[in-house]
This record gives sequence, structure tokens and C-alpha cells, in this order.
Amino acid sequence: MLHDNDIIAAIATAKAEAAIGIIRVSGNNCLELLPKIFTKRPPYQHRKIYYGHIIDSNGEILDEVLVSIFKAPHSYTGEDSFEISCHGGLVVLNSVLERVIEAGARLAQPGEFTKRAFLNGKLDLSQAEAVAKVISSKSKRALFVAQRQLRGNFSDKLDEIREQILFLMAENEVRIDHPEEELSDLEIELKIAILGQIKQRLIDILRASESSHYLFEGVYLTIAGKPNVGKSSLLNAIVGSDRAIVTDIPGTTRDIIKEQFTINGIPFLIIDTAGIRNSKDKVEQIGVKLSFDAINKADLVLAVFDGSQKLEKEDFDLISYLKKIDKETIAVVNKIDLKQQLDIQNIPFKKIVKISTLTKTGLEKLLDELAQFATKGIVDADIVSLTAQQKSNLKNAIITTDKLVDDIKNDIDPALISVDFLELSSYLDEIVGRITNEDMLDVMFKNFCIGK
Repeated sequence: MLHDNDIIAAIATAKAEAAIGIIRVSGNNCLELLPKIFTKRPPYQHRKIYYGHIIDSNGEILDEVLVSIFKAPHSYTGEDSFEISCHGGLVVLNSVLERVIEAGARLAQPGEFTKRAFLNGKLDLSQAEAVAKVISSKSKRALFVAQRQLRGNFSDKLDEIREQILFLMAENEVRIDHPEEELSDLEIELKIAILGQIKQRLIDILRASESSHYLFEGVYLTIAGKPNVGKSSLLNAIVGSDRAIVTDIPGTTRDIIKEQFTINGIPFLIIDTAGIRNSKDKVEQIGVKLSFDAINKADLVLAVFDGSQKLEKEDFDLISYLKKIDKETIAVVNKIDLKQQLDIQNIPFKKIVKISTLTKTGLEKLLDELAQFATKGIVDADIVSLTAQQKSNLKNAIITTDKLVDDIKNDIDPALISVDFLELSSYLDEIVGRITNEDMLDVMFKNFCIGK
């Protein structure tokens, strides 16, 4: 990132032809640029829209526009800002942007507007992360979750936890000031109970953050099994169309087939793989290798077995491999419309769903299992999207609560306990950005689009 007191400008709308495009400008004294480029003369009032023309240095009209004024601190960035709404042609947009830069602004870096909003106290880090999620949401459900986080729901939860920590810190300070006073058993139990509540709330947040990965990024779902067990039929049944070729000839699928679908607003990328078996056919060997690659990448594997046959070597080899790599698996016993010979006791997975891709029996149950996997029973109101660093801080905070419980039980010097409380508090502060690292901020905001 460059100097934070510069005037920055960027196209804030998509770089594609449209009826209207917007150029965003922000920075202290940025309103002084307007008289150089805009035919409407000052003064400019906050939250007012002015009609006029953007002109070049020779006074020639570049475009007919509307300019919206936002004065500090009541703007997205917390600085003086204005937005130029002009015609949405790319030539027009670039010409107006070049004129703004010529007048004294510079091109914004990716995410620089949101970074300034954070630095000026308009957003905390969790809300800034939510901005990117609002933009990239692939479903209404993901959008709902991102908007709740943007409104500060997650930050409010952390503030409640910090209040509990501050209470314990204050109690500990009393012990430092009055070392002759010993804690009663009741006081010790109360402090341990509060730390237990804090730990559980942090665990719940961490668990909820894991669910956000699937909501925003989607679930990588791989169908695996030996040839002719009904993998392609299963893909077609799930996506609701004849996406994969289905025949009774083993080995029909030799390549990876990918398809997208959603369940309850959660995006899935489903992969149909080649049947896993030993083969001398070079093309089929390549397909089998791709199958194992897809299994390794998967968040969840649907291991498909033919219920009308006893398990064979290829079935046991797949089971063994999935157990070896500890892959999350749902066993799918297909062809239950036929006479059953498969012994279910030989399938060692916790989740087993019996279906018929021909009659669609059991399909709804399987879809329910997929939805439960993606959300793990967490309601949307609790889901939060966190970066890897924020998750790391949460994990460290959980560890520190355990250490504090040990400190209190072992009657450690309250001055040393105070250090651990400060550490616990700092982990939460880093999550929302009260304590920040400039390099970390640059990495986070560079993933935003320019103009945001």
C-alpha cells in the first residue's frame, strides 16, 4: 500500500459495458479536485447529488454525469469522498478516470478504499473480511451470512467475551493490589466457570468459522467406486440431468466429469470419476489415476457400492484407501431395487445411505446428508467467515483459557496471571484489528477488487 493520505481514485463498477459506471474518489481535500474537472461550482453539500459535465484540461466535455458528495467522517472510508456516475462505456469510464488522476489523484490499489475504512474506524477486520464475502457470495444464503458479519454481529459477540475477560482481569488486579487476601473456594469456582464459558464460546465461533468455508467456497464432492456400480447414474440423479453417459458396459467413464449444483444455498462441485480397478488399458489407467487425485482433493467422498453384489477386491481396496487417508466419506449402497447380496457389516463408514438411482429411492436422504455435512448443524446466524490468521488467534485464545484455569487452580502469582489475561485479550483484539500488523493488512486487502 502507498501513502494513506493520498487522494485515490478507481472505477468501482464492473469493467464491462453497461448503462452506468461509477468512479470512486477518496482522500482528505479530494473535493478540491472537483472544480478542476466538474462544471458545477462549489460549495458542495454532504450527501447531495449534483448534475453537470466532466471536462478535460481544455474545457472540452468528456461526459454528462452526476456527482455524489460524502464528507468526512460520514463516508465509506471516513474521509472526504465523491462518486462520479457517468455513462458505462469503458472508453468513457477510463477517460473520466484519467482526468481525475490528471487533476491530482492516483489510482487506488486493490482493497485500498476498504483498508482506509478500517484504519479510520469505520469497519473492524472481521467486517472488512465480510465486504469481500458480500461481493463474492455465490448464493442468497452466503450473502445473508456475509451481510450479518458486515453489520457487526460477530464483532458484538467478541465484545461480549471481552467484557467477561475484563471482569476477570479487574478481579485479578485486586489480588495484585491486596496480595494478603486469599481467594475463597467459591471465587475460584466462579473464575474457572467464567473461563469455561469463554472457552466454549470461542470453540463455537471456531467451529462456525469452519462451516463458512463450504458456504462461500463450496464443497468439493467426489464420487468413487469400482466400474459399473452406478457412479455416473448417481451424478445424473443429484444434478437432475443426464450429464454423464450411462451404460451397462464397465469402464464407460474414463475421464473426470465435473458439475455444479446447490443444496439449501450451499454450492457443490461434484466430480464423477473413472471406475477404480486394475486395467491394462493405458487410457483407463490415466482415468484411474485422476480418480485418486480427485479423492485426495475432495472435502467429501461418496463411495459407491453395488448392493446387488457381494463386495469384491476393488471395493475393499477403495475402503482401505479411504481409511488410510482418513477421508470424510459417505458410503452409498446403490441398486437397492434389485435383490441384495451386499453385507452392510463389511462397510466400516459411519454414514451409509441406501439408494436406487433408477427409482430415486433414498436420494432425498443422501441430499440431506450432504447438506448436514456442509453446515455441520450450525445455523446461518452463527456462521462467521475468518481468515487463517484470525482462526489461528482463536485457537491460541482457547489454549490460553486452559492455561489460565491451571494458573488459578495452582494459585499462581496474580502478576503472572495478569500476563496471561493480557495475552488472551490481545488474541481477540487481533481478530477484529485493534492490534494490527501492516504486512498482514496489505496481504488481506490486496485480494479485494480495485475500487473496493
